[in-house]
Amino acid sequence: MNHFPEYDDLPDDPEVAFVRLYERHNQEYQEQTRDVQDTRAAAVEFMNTMLGVAQGLEIPGFDVWSIPEDWDEIYPAFTNFDRALKRYVMEVKVRKSRVTKVYSVQLSPEDKERIHNLIREIRDILTTTDLQDRKRNSLFSKLNAFEADVDRVRTRFENATLMAIGIVGVVDKGTNTLKPINELLRRIQAIMGNAKDEEPEQNQLPPPPERKKLPPPPKQIAGPTEGNFSRDLDDDIPF
Repeated sequence: MNHFPEYDDLPDDPEVAFVRLYERHNQEYQEQTRDVQDTRAAAVEFMNTMLGVAQGLEIPGFDVWSIPEDWDEIYPAFTNFDRALKRYVMEVKVRKSRVTKVYSVQLSPEDKERIHNLIREIRDILTTTDLQDRKRNSLFSKLNAFEADVDRVRTRFENATLMAIGIVGVVDKGTNTLKPINELLRRIQAIMGNAKDEEPEQNQLPPPPERKKLPPPPKQIAGPTEGNFSRDLDDDIPF
């Protein structure tokens, strides 16, 4: 049983999950500090939340950051943390977008129309075949997810694979009326494969990227060692 359903929709990739949670909590921070003169309490809460998120997702580099105990140091500390955090988030977004191109393909309008027609044929066969409603609805959900991807600028292979695997499993266990679906799936794969072959080499499989770390804080100054936080930060910009 999942005791924290609010995190059910997080991506499996820890860096992408971090970005999603950053966007969520940053929006909350912006709303909390709108028209507020003293934002230090909200800044501390935001920093503490993001440090916890990073620890939970095992994102490296965050362990060198801390929240100062001196209330007067909150603003410069938060400024440095926020700028480094924005830089890290932007770097992850750019890097992941490049990887996304490897595992997706840009289809022409003609290819999209051909795939939509093939999906329609698959759906018609599934509709008229004797299947349990639960299984049929599950397959329709996979078809719908893939069909939505077809209409995007780039079509991801992930939903195409999930759709094909689910349907092939039913076809192999089903009657002869389902067998034509195999040929329809093969034609969809051929369309996507041919389109991928036409893309430039930079959209092909690259070497595994090095996992980036959050930039470290600027030079630290001595501060109290008691309590939950042990180091103060100055207000130098870490770039």
